[in-house]
Amino acid sequence: MTPIYAWATLPTLAELHDFLVQHQHAKHIIVCLQNTHFPTFRLPENASNSQIQLLQDWQEATRCLVFDAVNYIAQWQPETDLWLLPEYAAQHLHEHFRQPENIVWQTESVPQNTTKSLKSWQRQPENTTTPQNVLIIGAGIAGAATAYELAQRGAKVSVLERAEQVAQAGSGNQQGLLYAKISAHHTEQTELLLAGYGYTRRLLQRLFPEQNVWGASGIVHLNHNATETQRNEKLAQNTHYQHLYRPVSAAQASQIAGIPIAQDGLFWQQGAWLNPPSVVRALLQHDNITLHTQTAAQHIWHDGKNWRVQSNRGEFVGSHIVFCTGADNAQTPIIGDFPFQVIRGQTSVATATQGSLKLQTALSGASYISPAWRGEHCYGATFINNDASSEWRSADHIRNGEELAQLNPILHDELINNRQPEKGHAAVRCDSHDHLPVVGALGDVAAMRDVYAKFALDKNYRINTPCPYLPHAYTNTAHGSRGLATAPLCAAEIAAQICGTAQPLSERLRQAVNPNRLIIRQIVYGKR
Repeated sequence: MTPIYAWATLPTLAELHDFLVQHQHAKHIIVCLQNTHFPTFRLPENASNSQIQLLQDWQEATRCLVFDAVNYIAQWQPETDLWLLPEYAAQHLHEHFRQPENIVWQTESVPQNTTKSLKSWQRQPENTTTPQNVLIIGAGIAGAATAYELAQRGAKVSVLERAEQVAQAGSGNQQGLLYAKISAHHTEQTELLLAGYGYTRRLLQRLFPEQNVWGASGIVHLNHNATETQRNEKLAQNTHYQHLYRPVSAAQASQIAGIPIAQDGLFWQQGAWLNPPSVVRALLQHDNITLHTQTAAQHIWHDGKNWRVQSNRGEFVGSHIVFCTGADNAQTPIIGDFPFQVIRGQTSVATATQGSLKLQTALSGASYISPAWRGEHCYGATFINNDASSEWRSADHIRNGEELAQLNPILHDELINNRQPEKGHAAVRCDSHDHLPVVGALGDVAAMRDVYAKFALDKNYRINTPCPYLPHAYTNTAHGSRGLATAPLCAAEIAAQICGTAQPLSERLRQAVNPNRLIIRQIVYGKR
């Protein structure tokens, strides 16, 4: 078991530096946050070069620190994962570490609270099988991130993608935005978005330190209507998050963006734009990952020992399987038994002009536009519920132009009035009824309908029968338009469940994204 060391209060930089020098083996380090006090270090007098570097690493790691969620900072130092936990989470370390009693406290320990009980369908299955070869169906951002996280933990992974290239569906936009469009309230979605936002931001820095396929110039989210204005005003009251976002006037927004802006809003100074296909390809470049494109899963079954996938390119065998098929869920065996929603989206791409090149940061409102990358801007996107078509539509392209005019008339005049050819990407997003991802171990749908049938009469009926899970089957899907922020962190959670390592999601979040909730809801409301 990887050793775990914990501090109830922030150590000094010198103390942490000396500890790392003395403990150069693989380990987890936990530091408990003190309310909303931002944890900063001071350099000691005559600081060494290694202490200076450690301070820089700490500052980079806490760039997207959140106080209302667990901060899981993977590979913070060689052989070291860092966990920055809010006070309430530090009292529930069993939710993340399988044997919290073995944690070695460097200060007085934090009393633990393990009293919460779960319903039988909420309890995770026991995974006692070491992953030999994990099969992942789908090579979008969710599938690639899941493969990467498993590979990082030493598992061998085979990724099956039906298309000729990866990232062709919901992850295929030329540019996407990374920030957290959150509620001012501490909802499960807010907690997940904040934690995932920081996780992806650090992942980008690790994968692309030269920033050639992403830009960390921030995002100005504009107050484009009364509802958005009210939400952003409430968020701005959370002054302990000024390192994440701050209110800006129209004049300040104009100065940040480099072009005239008519509205005020919030500036997410750590926000970024990125090219999702490049990120997907980079995640799949691991020695433990084998990618099979043009490989469509046609029949999937468990033979009592392993999962088998019959495809147009032969049969694949794995000890575990993860479904990351997004909008293709309905056409994919096993995961197709779960209910999902689809949302069509189309983005547009325009060649940059001398005027549009002045845009220095991404703009977001009812739509978005990114700064130019490789001489082009990406803008949009449309949202059409229950439309499963990924064909290009001129009407949607026109609609994106109209939305751009509302977002920023100057950019609209620069880009749209030049009669540019229609170009962009159309795809279908996968979503759930509560707009939270669907992540975790999969129950056997037919067996669950039998075991939990009495929920149709009384949703509070006590049923203690263990949930009938499919053996070693998982999913990471239904991220909607938020996958850049949520899919990588959820991938780390899936990999942790499969490999038996520390789990980054709190129990609250694990239940919020639990796939079984979809079937239980159907039973309660008498749906199929």
